[in-house]
Formats: sequence, C-alpha cells, structure tokens
Amino acid sequence: MENRSHALLAGLFTLILLIAAAAVAFWLGRDRTALLPYELLSSQSVSGLSPQAPVRYQGVPVGRVLTMSLDPNKPGQVRIRIGVNADTPITSSTWAELQARGVTGSSVVELHEEGSSRERLATSAASPATIPLRGGFFSRIEDRGDAILANVEAVTGQLKTMLSSANMQALQSTLQNVASVTESLRGTAQSLQPAAQRAEPLLAALTRATEQANAMARDVGELTRAARQALVRLNANDGPMSMATRSMDELSWAASRLANDTLPRVSGMAENIGTAARGVTSTMQRLDNAPQSLIFGAPPARPGPGEPGFAGFGANTGAQ
Repeated sequence: MENRSHALLAGLFTLILLIAAAAVAFWLGRDRTALLPYELLSSQSVSGLSPQAPVRYQGVPVGRVLTMSLDPNKPGQVRIRIGVNADTPITSSTWAELQARGVTGSSVVELHEEGSSRERLATSAASPATIPLRGGFFSRIEDRGDAILANVEAVTGQLKTMLSSANMQALQSTLQNVASVTESLRGTAQSLQPAAQRAEPLLAALTRATEQANAMARDVGELTRAARQALVRLNANDGPMSMATRSMDELSWAASRLANDTLPRVSGMAENIGTAARGVTSTMQRLDNAPQSLIFGAPPARPGPGEPGFAGFGANTGAQ
C-alpha cells in the first residue's frame, strides 16, 4: 500500500508539473501585440487559407488571419478578417493577394503597395476597413484557362499538320538531298586540295608584296613627315620665308623712299644746275659782245619809250 501511495503521489506531481509547464508555455507564447483589423472580400476560392495563417507586407510578416466566414448578404463571397501590426503603413493604394506556400498547398495573405497614395487607411474593431483582394497567380491561370486551352489545341493542330505523312516524306527527301549535297561538297573539297596547294606560293608572294607595300607606305609616311617639318621650318618666324618676306618689305621701303624723297631732290638739283648753266651761258654771251664790261662793268641800259633820253627807234638803230 505504501509503495502504491508513493507512486500515485509521484504521478500526480508529474501531471501537475506538465500542466504548469504547458500553461507557462502558452502564456509566454501568447502574442500580445496590438493588431488592427482589416477585411478582405473574395468571390473566388480561398482553399489553402486558414485562420492563424501569416499575413505579410511586401514579404515581411506583419500579422495573421483572424477569422474566415461567408458573407450572408452576398452568396459566394468570403469575408476574411486579418490583424495587422499598428505600425504597418496600410494606405488607400494597398491591395492583397493569396499566394501558395511551398508544396503543402497552404496559402498566405500577401499585401502589396502601389505607392500612388500616402493616406493611411483608417480602421477600427467596430468598422474594419476593406482592402481589395486580387487574384493570385493560380487564379489568373484559372481565369484564362479557356484561352490557354484554345491556344494549346491550336498549337497541337499545327504540330499535327506539320507531322503529317506528306510532310514527313518531304522532310526525308530533304534530308537525303542534304546528304547528297554534303557528299558532293566533300568531293569538291578533295578536288580543290591540289589547287589549294598550288595557291600557297601565290599566297606567300602576295604576303611578301603586302609587306613591301607596307614598307613603301612607311617610307612615304616618313617623307611626308619630313616635308611637313620642312614646311614648318620654312614658315617659322626665323625661317627663310619669313626672312625673304622681311627683305622684300625692306626693298619696297627703299624703293618707296627713292621714288618719294631721293628722286625729287635729284630733280630739283638738276633744275638748279640748269638754271645756273643758263646764267653762265648768258654771262659768257655778254662777255663775247662787250669784253670791256669785264673791266668797266656792264653798259647802261638804253632808255625805252617814254623814258628820258629815248631818241626813237631809228636813232637807236643807227646808233647801233
């Protein structure tokens, strides 16, 4: 009896200890973060989504799914209430979509932001704000399933037409023609080998001619550079062209001075010499006519008409 009572007490103590540990773990793991409620309205299937599923904003966990229920006023519509952290920037341009996670088939709520609005979306527990829910990848595929199937059927029909027996025979004949052309090209290549061997000396000669042409081009380039340097030296400030230009300027200045200064002076001197020569000639004529004038001086001038002593033209003529 005593052993059974000790075992009962030990088991009871162990059970109480486990219950206390579970209570502590539940209390420690309880999320005490204040969440703001929002609602999502979906007219499509929300399979894979369950309460307590995570809610992410641009990939960052910000909350969880609180409840899921059918809208009694609109048959076929699902109301999803989510709780989001108070510091999450939910605006009027925020939208949501359901995304499948992994291969388990479970879904999460992904919130996206278009960025067209900065106005925060007001919400409360009594009147939660509604965030538009858009179809995810699989829902978009489901919506366009008919069009995709139609395209697949059209492609399948085209492939069937392409792989018909007539086209396959044409393809086989084409492959045979390609094989025959390949054989003929191989024979042509073999026949061209002797010509290619004979062409090797010609190619070597062409290579040497090209090298000689390159050498000539280098020589021409060097001559061009030398001529350019010579022209630069000729046109330099102290070069021959500049010196010849200065010499021409000096000759032009000397000719101008000779024409404008020296020649007029020489002409004036010649006129003065001519005047003096005429005066000497007149003096020599007077000496020839009256040599005594060299001793006695020049005779007095005869009086003219109206002057005292004028005896008339006849007397003057006779006196002479």
